[in-house]
Amino acid sequence: MKRLIMLGSCMRTLPKMFLAGLLTGVLVAGTGCQKLLQERDALLKGQNVTVSVKIPDTPPPVAPPTMAPPPPSPGESRTAPPATALDSRLIPQSETTVPAATAPEQPAPPRNQQAVRTVITKADTVLEGRVITEDLTLRGTVLVRGSLAIAPQATLRLEAGTEVRFAPALNSQEKPLLLVLGRLVVQGTPQRPVHLGAAYDQPVAGDWGGVLLLSTEKKNSLEQCRITGAQAGITARYSQFSATGLQVSHCLVGVSLYDSVAVLSRPDIQRCDVGVRLADSEMELKDGTVRENRLGVLAQRSALVAGGLVVRNNSQEGLVFEQARFRISGSTLTENRSGLQVVGGEGLVVLSRMSANREQGAAVRDARIRITDSRFTDNGGSGLLVEDVRGSATGSSFVNNGKFQVERQGREPFSAPLNWWGTTDERKVSDGIHDAGRASGQSLLQYLPLLSTAPAALP
Repeated sequence: MKRLIMLGSCMRTLPKMFLAGLLTGVLVAGTGCQKLLQERDALLKGQNVTVSVKIPDTPPPVAPPTMAPPPPSPGESRTAPPATALDSRLIPQSETTVPAATAPEQPAPPRNQQAVRTVITKADTVLEGRVITEDLTLRGTVLVRGSLAIAPQATLRLEAGTEVRFAPALNSQEKPLLLVLGRLVVQGTPQRPVHLGAAYDQPVAGDWGGVLLLSTEKKNSLEQCRITGAQAGITARYSQFSATGLQVSHCLVGVSLYDSVAVLSRPDIQRCDVGVRLADSEMELKDGTVRENRLGVLAQRSALVAGGLVVRNNSQEGLVFEQARFRISGSTLTENRSGLQVVGGEGLVVLSRMSANREQGAAVRDARIRITDSRFTDNGGSGLLVEDVRGSATGSSFVNNGKFQVERQGREPFSAPLNWWGTTDERKVSDGIHDAGRASGQSLLQYLPLLSTAPAALP
């Protein structure tokens, strides 16, 4: 709707402030119009002034609290004040809208919150910072606060079913451990094993220090013993021990030997960062499993005899030998990254199976090795990789490996006659073998003659 008020002629010469005040008076009071236009001395008498006012039919909606002021009209130059939130009382409310009921605000849970673990505080026997100087036998439940040490002249015996839990000493950040300078005898049974762990209901690797055999050459023995949640389940330094039915899980290192000797029968070492580590030591592993660790067994400058061992599903290598001596017989290395890795040293593999590993069944470099009556099958890479290796493989089977059945690199010759390749077709057998010297006419891999069938004795 438009309303026009004729006030006279052009007002170009009138000051703006004067005109603004003049128009305000015109629109508010009719009597002011008569004084401006009709009286004899009226200021605008004989002049024409046109004022146009546009009034919208409906008022604009109320702006929401965060809406900025409207932009200036075309041609207008001004600086808009900063947007401010409107008072909630100025926002129109719908009569039909009923606010929804809301639950009381809950505090957000802390980030990286760990589950609360139950701490054992009571036991049949409680030992605090104890040094055993005389023979002692423990049974039932035992709580050790701080470390427990066995003096060189003493023997600690743990009866079947004994459960020993280790907790840090008060006001101490040191990991508690069982320190053996004398002799440790664990007498568990399959039905009632002895358990060594931290004072928590759920084991976490590194909760306590573990068992440390230090400079003890006495007959330390562990029968049916279970160790959980330690930095190192058993560590031997200049010591020797034997274990039957040893179970180690959820530790940073399952069993570690430094300048020591150990015999493990029917061990089960699992869920550790490194299952077994040897340095300048000797170990025999019989009829056991090393599984689901990051690295199965690492032997450096050591000697390892493995018989009837299953090394399975370790995220990296199953067995690693660095400048070591080894004998692997009747064993299975499967579902690891590589089953066997050898760098330097020498060894024997007999009646064993390397299968379904993600990369090589066995990778041997700069070493001496003899392989007999073994199976290399279904590995993702080559069944057997040899590089600068002096050795031989006979009476074995190389079938269905992803890259090559046998791959030879380096300058050393390797002999692989009298093996089964899944076929008697020499051309197909040759296609499955990679010999680095073949392209230059200097083949150093001998694989003829072939076996016509797979050996009956293969595992």
